[in-house]
Amino acid sequence: MYSNQDLIELVDILRAEDTETEWLEFKSNYLSNQDIGEYISALSNGAALRGRPFGYLIFGVDDTTHEVTGTAFDYRKQKQGNEDLENWLNRLTEPKIGLAIYNVQYAAGMRLVMFEIPAAFNQPTAFAGKESVRIGSYRQDLRRYPETEKQLWYALNRVSYEQTTSSEQNLHFKEMTLIARSRGLDFSEEKFATLRMLDGNGKFNNLALLLSDENPHIVKFAVYKNKGMDFAVKKEFSGSWIVMLDQVLEYVNLYNDTSARVIGNSATRTEVQSYPDPSLREIVVNAFAHFDASFPSDVKIEFYPDRVEIASPGALYRTTMKEVLSGRQSFRNPNLVYVLNRFNYIENYATGLKKTLTAYAPYAVSPKYESTEHFFVVTLPNVKWTGETADAAASETSDKHDGVNVGENDGAKLSPTQRKVLEHLRENGALSAADLANAIGKTQRTVERALAELKAKGFLARVGSDKTGYWNVLK
Repeated sequence: MYSNQDLIELVDILRAEDTETEWLEFKSNYLSNQDIGEYISALSNGAALRGRPFGYLIFGVDDTTHEVTGTAFDYRKQKQGNEDLENWLNRLTEPKIGLAIYNVQYAAGMRLVMFEIPAAFNQPTAFAGKESVRIGSYRQDLRRYPETEKQLWYALNRVSYEQTTSSEQNLHFKEMTLIARSRGLDFSEEKFATLRMLDGNGKFNNLALLLSDENPHIVKFAVYKNKGMDFAVKKEFSGSWIVMLDQVLEYVNLYNDTSARVIGNSATRTEVQSYPDPSLREIVVNAFAHFDASFPSDVKIEFYPDRVEIASPGALYRTTMKEVLSGRQSFRNPNLVYVLNRFNYIENYATGLKKTLTAYAPYAVSPKYESTEHFFVVTLPNVKWTGETADAAASETSDKHDGVNVGENDGAKLSPTQRKVLEHLRENGALSAADLANAIGKTQRTVERALAELKAKGFLARVGSDKTGYWNVLK
């Protein structure tokens, strides 16, 4: 879920819009319950018209100046008859789009309420049987505007790659189910339609294929010992797209070394990462969210001694670099963005590149963004790189990461999953990979990889056969 700071940043990005749009509405204070319901319909349909994953209704912002005023409106105390407002709104909204409502503590004594409204999918969103849309500054009955209705249906019927019916229908979601369970989320067959994994005929689409255990796409990951590109680590991740994202984020964190140094004119030493937080995470998530699954190539993440390069198939989509860096958006995969948002991996606004620039502001080096005909490539400089003399140190560090010459302090080089596996084995003795997977909320494939790496690093030894043996903790 969003943190309060995430919500504040999102509100500020929305306030920066020139005018209210088909998918965005500000209100200083109160609306009737019926009006709120009709705005939900209008903004959901407007978001679909403009190719956005969400529309927004925000209380506590002036609709003319976009100045934050705060609101006394409290949706949790609001009733429609004897029914809570939120339940009433969800019950009368068709189809069920998964409305979310947030209280935002914008400043001391200044509270906002934000309705995050998923875009219409497959059919217009209606409230109490009425389909609405914003025309100019006003909310109108959609059927009074046949040309707008025609445009909406065209947008709903325009089939992107992620919405195209999957050629593979025998799909399984064991990995997604485990990730959802570990995050306290409900992921079941009843949620497939809500998560936009089905086409208009109820069959799995390519988004479902991407999220499934049978996903054909892979992510390539490499760490080079030196500028000669000798491999220290070479891996390929496979499986459900979200599970791969989870695993890759662990690995990039593992190879983001931290040490103390003096920054600028500061008199104190500060803990510094090679790639300042949150730059590495933001760029990896961006690569997963916006890649072009229809293009025959893979996401590649490559760590060099002086930099990391993250390349994703798919150039900028119907936008420019200037627009992206200013916070504007263009969505190649709005439904994938919607799912990543629901699984708490992503904010649905294009702040990743701006956050990365901000993270590098204290340093003498800056990220490089490049959009080619078929790829989007981000290069993040290693802020601790001091030149050619660091080659030997980089090579030594890479060797340790690869499980060579493991020393007493290499526990710090373990990924969070490896540490959890090791802790459970120390505490509980003999456990199968399946038992460990259930215990730590990861997939069995992820646990088996962690066990193999712990063995390579000298933390574990296998005693007996694969079927009847057990893991012995060495240290």
